Amino acid sequence: MVRMSDILRDSAKSGEEPDGRIASSTATSERTEEMGSAAEQPQLKLSDILSVDDLLRENEERGIADLMSPEDLRHRSSGILRERAESSPLVGDWASGDVDQIYEASKEQVQAAMTQGKAGEPIPIQQIAECTVRMVNSLCTSDRLYLKAVYNRHSSTDLVSHSVNVAIFAIKIGAGLNYTENQLIRLGTVGLLHDIGMARLPAALINKESVLTKQEYQEMQRHPEHSYEMLSALGPRYEWIALVVRQEHERINGNGYPRRLAAADIHEYAQIVGLVDYYEALTHTRPQRRRFLPFDAVKIIVEQERGVFAPRLLKTLLRKISVFPLEGFVKMNTSEVGKVIETSEERPLRPTVEILYDGDGQKLKAPRVISLKDTPLIYITGSVYEEDILGKQSGWNLHASAQHHQTP
Repeated sequence: MVRMSDILRDSAKSGEEPDGRIASSTATSERTEEMGSAAEQPQLKLSDILSVDDLLRENEERGIADLMSPEDLRHRSSGILRERAESSPLVGDWASGDVDQIYEASKEQVQAAMTQGKAGEPIPIQQIAECTVRMVNSLCTSDRLYLKAVYNRHSSTDLVSHSVNVAIFAIKIGAGLNYTENQLIRLGTVGLLHDIGMARLPAALINKESVLTKQEYQEMQRHPEHSYEMLSALGPRYEWIALVVRQEHERINGNGYPRRLAAADIHEYAQIVGLVDYYEALTHTRPQRRRFLPFDAVKIIVEQERGVFAPRLLKTLLRKISVFPLEGFVKMNTSEVGKVIETSEERPLRPTVEILYDGDGQKLKAPRVISLKDTPLIYITGSVYEEDILGKQSGWNLHASAQHHQTP
């Protein structure tokens, strides 16, 4: 059995190659010398971030770092963020971002993209990109937007909220892989648009509560091709977006769809979005099962999907997508229950916890704080649903929290 602690081992090694998709430091320095200083290059505009020619070439699907040095991109993209802040002021503080405004604006643009794409009208790619810039900027300064995605309780048929959450989680993964700001913008844009083809499927199929028939499942599997067709209408300048989105359900073991591509042929953006798409779906309620808590969702991915996702992406998922997020409730090996009040990327399985309930489920009069990284004999055995915390003198619902769930 694969353990999450094993996945984390050696994840912080320096110089780890990202499966050939991000250039090495040596190659980067060579390209930097050839290109000259960033100051000599013309300023990139937001639309240029999403339209570098020949970004993807058949099987040579690589990230932007293969076309331009990360240092050069970071210099330019910082200028883009400043430019957007000065020319298009937002409601709220640009530096940290008005989280609710960013989230709702992103939902509006994804909905518009689905509606207009289905009708054969132009997809608002510029507005989608601007939403992604806001997401990147917010996530680079705080985790407030990430926590909103974690605790947003949307239904399994709410494709718009799902797409926004996937984009947020994907950006977190990209940051953990040391992507440049431009790469994060590209990755987030793919995340926002990854399910656009679902708009062409019948509502009855998307909303069906019972198990899909073989024919219905095959129809559902056509949505990546629908996405490709809708995004291809943007023209050759943005063709890479359509190509990457079509690969979102491909898997490195060759068992994905629609084209059963293997690892070397799947763009890393698509691999990231595919991973967080699955994670996001697990953590939200479906008609046939209760939602999985982050810890249980990651456990399912690590233990049941071995060989489906790249190990280095799983390591980054564990570091950046908290298995025990802030404000989440957890149960200890002492049977006590508490709330996570501080997390650590270096020790994600050992956060700081405020103990609220004793081993009998009774609320403590005086909560106490435990730093698990400094207390080796005490550890978390699992997560607890917030809705099972009654907040009464009778304590929390031991029976409800102990119930098992069906694997999706």
